[in-house]
Amino acid sequence: SVLAPCAAARMAEESPSSRMQDAQTVGKMWNPSLYIGSIIANPQDRVSILPPRIKESMPSPEPKPGDGGWLYRVLEPYYSRECVDNVMQAMLGGQISSGAAWPRRLAENICSLYQVPVALPTSSGASALHVALLACDLGPQDHVLVPAFTMVAVANMVKLVGAKPIYCDCAPGSLNPSKEEFLGKATPRTKAVIVCHTYGVACKDIASIAELCKERKWWLVEDICEAMGSLADDGNLVGTFGDFSVASLYANKPITAGDGGWVHAKDAKHHDRLKSLINHGFDPAYHFLHFETAPNAKMNGLGAAFVCSQVKELPDIMRFRGQLAAWYREQLAGVPGLKCMEQRTHDAPWVFGVETADRRSRDQLRDHLASFGIETRNYFFALHLEPVNFYSEDAGVYDIVLPNAERAAQVGLYLPTHSFLEQQDVLYVCGVVKAFYGVGSPPASAPRSAGWADAKRSRLLAPSEA
Repeated sequence: SVLAPCAAARMAEESPSSRMQDAQTVGKMWNPSLYIGSIIANPQDRVSILPPRIKESMPSPEPKPGDGGWLYRVLEPYYSRECVDNVMQAMLGGQISSGAAWPRRLAENICSLYQVPVALPTSSGASALHVALLACDLGPQDHVLVPAFTMVAVANMVKLVGAKPIYCDCAPGSLNPSKEEFLGKATPRTKAVIVCHTYGVACKDIASIAELCKERKWWLVEDICEAMGSLADDGNLVGTFGDFSVASLYANKPITAGDGGWVHAKDAKHHDRLKSLINHGFDPAYHFLHFETAPNAKMNGLGAAFVCSQVKELPDIMRFRGQLAAWYREQLAGVPGLKCMEQRTHDAPWVFGVETADRRSRDQLRDHLASFGIETRNYFFALHLEPVNFYSEDAGVYDIVLPNAERAAQVGLYLPTHSFLEQQDVLYVCGVVKAFYGVGSPPASAPRSAGWADAKRSRLLAPSEA
């Protein structure tokens, strides 16, 4: 149908972001914040019946910005005009599906960057992990050692292949488990280990963990969804140690397809199985004959076209992440009651985090920053304390005490970290942080005005003049 003239004019006047905010889903979501069907009808009851250990650990409601809205978002999608041009080229050439040339080009770029023989684009980082775990042939009898301090998708994918996640604490002073934490949770049923390099901080023991897995004949899966382009202490890319590595191309990542991801493998023998697993278990010899249950985890051609040119920019993007980290560390060093995130040999985290003295001061600092239009995020909620464990067959796992992961979840937050920031922006954010702790006065004014990041993005996407 054709829009009425008044409606067309109204659409033209509205910004794309405002139209997205007003958009409605098809059908009504009765409890959009958390939908668990008929298990619990009253939203308040979902929380009230949780065990005290979970309830006492739950995060506070997210802070709201002042009247001016968010001046600094915690993350911003970053991409170039070449991305847009490649999407247009894909559209004009009909190269829009997972079977188009663009996913193959993306795979070639990933193989080149990571020096691996096999890479396959996927629909998300989670689906990439799902496929990798399926390739490990895990089942109900198997245990998978996973960090307790990471994104919930890690535990979800282990459960979806029928295995059991065994949660491992962070090493003291680290965001990741060390070899000792993994060994301390190993059982005779352990079959795989997932290392996450949380927030882009390389696991300090990744090389020795890889050796351990080789000795024990365990699969090693590296989740580099937050660590693409990050370097281990020995200078090698994380994602080059595991049997499989999985990455996310969500919009908040250093390079992005909007959504998407990939799985890569060090051994070429995994190519055919992975290719089948991301595509319903199709067999190359018999088109509609399937020998195992598998998801549809393919990436479409438009997403691949969008991100393809970004892969070559990843090393430079991560070098800039290192510069942001250096600015933050310089400005926040010595602030009483505040500790900067773990620093490895190659310090270029995906997001820059800080830890406060306690939960109360963390929440107050976030509220303070929000009043200046500075968005933040809490650190991850420890996986063994997630309410889903209470509502599932994992009831009781929340009684396990993992003190380092639990403390990080209570006192950690991360600050704006993205490619549009400049030194003046970091100075402003740090000035607001220091004022909260009584180190100087708040900055007199912000160096930016509302919509500044969108304006920078628009300039970046402007067509080049012939």
